[in-house]
Amino acid sequence: MTKLETATHVFLIGICCLAGGLLIEQRFFPPRQAVVDPETFPAQALLGRKVELPGADWQAAKFSILLQISSTCRFCEESMPFYRRLAAARQATKIPVIVASADAVAVMRKHLEDQQVIVDKVLHSRLAAFGTGTPTIYIVDSAGLIKRVFLGELDSSGEKELLSIVEHGKV
Repeated sequence: MTKLETATHVFLIGICCLAGGLLIEQRFFPPRQAVVDPETFPAQALLGRKVELPGADWQAAKFSILLQISSTCRFCEESMPFYRRLAAARQATKIPVIVASADAVAVMRKHLEDQQVIVDKVLHSRLAAFGTGTPTIYIVDSAGLIKRVFLGELDSSGEKELLSIVEHGKV
């Protein structure tokens, strides 16, 4: 075997190892959604900001729940049982639940249907102007102003707080 053949074999083995490593990394270590750390992101800065979301009728109720979620977000997926409870709790108070997603509307509707999460409206929007990731839950008043923000996957106390707001109909 010549030096050129040996060098070629070593190069090909290196490329195969690199490709195999990338495949393993992609399969077993998927990229994480950008997570907004509530400790460092000033959610308070969003309070009082107007939500410009075509298709959302904020005047339909005293306040609405706006879910910013994605069908590919791991934390959104883990939060689906809570979203089912939230959707059930708001039935008595008739608080609208609107989903804003970067996904196509049909894709998100199908995803929510598969997860048995009932919402009033699904809209295509990134809400990038707010600088938040998924999942984020906004409570928006009838003027379209943000009254509360819940960032990321909620712990049990965050879930209880949001369910209490929905059940009592008071922000």
